[in-house]
Amino acid sequence: MNITKESTGSQTALLKIEIAQADYAAEVEKQLRDIRKKANMPGFRPGQVPMGMIKKMYQKSTVAETIEKLMSNEMASFLEKNNIKPLGYPMPNDDRTKVDWDNDTDFTFYFDLAEQPQINIDLAAQKTTYYSIEPSQEDLDKFVEDMQKRFGKFSTPEKIEEKDLVYGKAIELDEQGNDKEGGVNTQTTLAVDRIVQKTIQKKFIGKAKDAEITFNVAKAFPTVADRKAFLHLDDQGAKDFAAEIKYVVSSISRIEPAQMNEEFFAQAYKADNIKTEEEFRVRAKKDLKENEARETDRYFINQVSQELIKATDIQLPDEFMKRWLISNSKGELTMEKLDQDYHIYADSIRWQMIEGEIADKYKLTIDKEEIKDYIKTYIIASYFPIKEDETPEAKQQRENAIDSICENMLKNQEQVQNIYEYLFDQKLAKTLKENMKVTYKDLSFDQFKEMMTKEANPAKKKITKKEEEEIA
Repeated sequence: MNITKESTGSQTALLKIEIAQADYAAEVEKQLRDIRKKANMPGFRPGQVPMGMIKKMYQKSTVAETIEKLMSNEMASFLEKNNIKPLGYPMPNDDRTKVDWDNDTDFTFYFDLAEQPQINIDLAAQKTTYYSIEPSQEDLDKFVEDMQKRFGKFSTPEKIEEKDLVYGKAIELDEQGNDKEGGVNTQTTLAVDRIVQKTIQKKFIGKAKDAEITFNVAKAFPTVADRKAFLHLDDQGAKDFAAEIKYVVSSISRIEPAQMNEEFFAQAYKADNIKTEEEFRVRAKKDLKENEARETDRYFINQVSQELIKATDIQLPDEFMKRWLISNSKGELTMEKLDQDYHIYADSIRWQMIEGEIADKYKLTIDKEEIKDYIKTYIIASYFPIKEDETPEAKQQRENAIDSICENMLKNQEQVQNIYEYLFDQKLAKTLKENMKVTYKDLSFDQFKEMMTKEANPAKKKITKKEEEEIA
C-alpha cells in the first residue's frame, strides 16, 4: 500500500491511496475460509460448501470490507506518523476515485483532507474577568430554609395550608366549563406557595382531599417553565396553554422544617461538628457559593472561549468544513440552514481546536479512576453514611455496595460522558484562572442574571420581568 499527500490549498490536501492485490489477498482468503466453515446451505454438509460458490457469493463484499478496514487503519497511521491533525475527517473524493469492484484487483482511492493550522495559545497575555456570585442574605435564608425542609418531618394533614404540597389531577376545561375532550388530563403535583396569584392560592387554603378547585393556569403560573412542569407539556404546548383547569385533590403533604439545633446540624454536615446557628450559616454559605460556582465557571469558560477565538484568529477552509458538516449531520442539516448558522459552527470548531491545544499544553486529562472516584464520593456515598458504631464487617459491606453501584453506573456511557465533561470543565476553569490575567468581581445573583441576559441580548439595556423569570 502506498499513501501520498498533495497540497491543494493553504490548509487542504489530497490523499492518494494505492492498494495492490497483495495488500489484501491473504486477509480476504482467511475471511472466505471462515465464512465457508460456518456456511450452511441446502445440499452440502456444514463447512463443505465449495470454495468457488463461497467466492461467487461473498468475495466482492469481503474484498470491499477488507480494503475499507485496511485503508482506514493505514490512513490513521499515515496521519499520525506525519504529525497531521485533520479538521473533521478525510472526505472521499468521488470525482477522482473510480472503482470497479467486479474487475479491478488494484485500487486507487482519493480523499480530500483539511489540516488544523498551528495555534499558539499564550494564556498569560490574555486579560479577562471572573464573575463570582456573592449570596445575599435572602439567598442564604432561602438555602437554609430548603435544607430545613430536606431534613424536616413529613406528615399528611387533612386540610391544605400555604406551605403544603398537593397531589392531584389537572383536567382541562372547555369554554362551557366542562371537561374538554382530548384536553389535558394528568396527575401532577402543586406547591401552593408557588402559585403567583394570591386569589388562586386562597382557593386551595382549607380544602381537603377530593376537593375540586377551578383556576386559570396562566395566571397561577406565568412562566412557561412552571406551566410545562405542572401540566407535563412540551415548550410550545406550555407557552400556548391559556385555559382553565379543574384540579381534583388526591392527597396533601406537609413538611415541618427541622429545628435549628445540633441534631439538624449533624444531619446536614456530619463531619463539621457544628454547634451553633452562626457556624451552620457560615458552612451553608460556603456550600451555596460552591453550588453557584458551577454556573459562574460555565459562564467564565464561555466568555474566555469567545475572547480566545477572537484573539487567536484561526482561519478555516470554509468550503471543506461546510461539506464535512453536511456529511456529519446525517441528513439533518441543509446547506441553506448551514449558510445561515455557519459562523456558529465555525466558532465551535475553532474553540475545540483551542481547547485541545490548552489540554495538550497543560496536560488536562480525565482518567477512569477520577470518574469512579467522583461517582463514589459525590453521588453514591451520601446514600451510605458512615455510622459511629460501624464494625469492620459493616464497613466492608458498605464499601462493596458502593463499588457495585459504581460499576453499574459506569456502564451508562451517557452518564459517564456527562461526568467526564464536568470534571474536564473544572480542570479547564482552574487552568484558565491560574494562567490568565484574571480580575475577580463579586455580583449578586440578580446582577449575574441581568449580566447574562445582556450578553444574550446586547441591544437591550434592561431585562423585562418575564425574561428575568425565564432565566431564573
